[in-house]
Amino acid sequence: MAKFPWMKFAILAVALPALTLPVACFSYIVWQGLPSLNWQIFSGQGMSGFGLENGLYGQLTGSLLLMLGAAAIAAPVAIGTALFSRLYLNNRLRTHIITLLHLMQGIPPIVYGLCGLVVFVHILHWGISLLAGMLILAIIIMPVLVLNSLHALERIPLEHTEAASSLGLTDAQLIYRVWLPEAWPAMLTGLLLGMARALSETAPILFTATVFSGVIWPESLFEPVTSLQTHIFYLAQEGANAQVVGIAWGAATLLIGLILLFSSSALLLRRMDKRQRIGP
Repeated sequence: MAKFPWMKFAILAVALPALTLPVACFSYIVWQGLPSLNWQIFSGQGMSGFGLENGLYGQLTGSLLLMLGAAAIAAPVAIGTALFSRLYLNNRLRTHIITLLHLMQGIPPIVYGLCGLVVFVHILHWGISLLAGMLILAIIIMPVLVLNSLHALERIPLEHTEAASSLGLTDAQLIYRVWLPEAWPAMLTGLLLGMARALSETAPILFTATVFSGVIWPESLFEPVTSLQTHIFYLAQEGANAQVVGIAWGAATLLIGLILLFSSSALLLRRMDKRQRIGP
């Protein structure tokens, strides 16, 4: 490598845009949005029109409800699928399932949204509702949760499983006494990343769960909600109104902050788990 310094410059030239562009975009969003983040934008005092009468409290509540509901639905199913695959499926079937999950990850979210619109909203007659949005987001984050849970179970040393089997532990005892105590940090890391993914989706909930304004707290699972994601989409279309666009930047900054919170928590947990496995 020392004989070819031009190679270093070529690699740097290729990698530099991938490093600088996301940082530049994030910095610009924060620079535009921070001035709008104040008590007025949350309370809605002095605001009217464009769904801003109640501030961003309703949108923040709706986003968190959709995210938490999706995680509550997807996590048990994902962990159960991973445990069943690890216990009872051979390597060939497990490989097919992993391939299918990777294919599901590649499906555009808008396709999931259209399927949710047809199935949940029209066929099941749920209408635009919180439950429909939770379910469609749960389906979207399901593949990453299953793959992460499978990876967490594969990291458990084979000796631990063999020792548990030699002691006569049942499958249930093996899961609760050996696998889950060792795998839960990695599974929780995947869940936090899945929650961040759910917060970042717009098209699926636009078709199934959200309305522009008028909802602060849904009265039931079959009521619609507002969300930060779709509110940014609606406000950004009012480019001629500087105040409204500024509020859209503020909502975008708040949303990115929430996503970073869950993503950084997942990264911190992964590092702690790695240190614990390596030891002092």
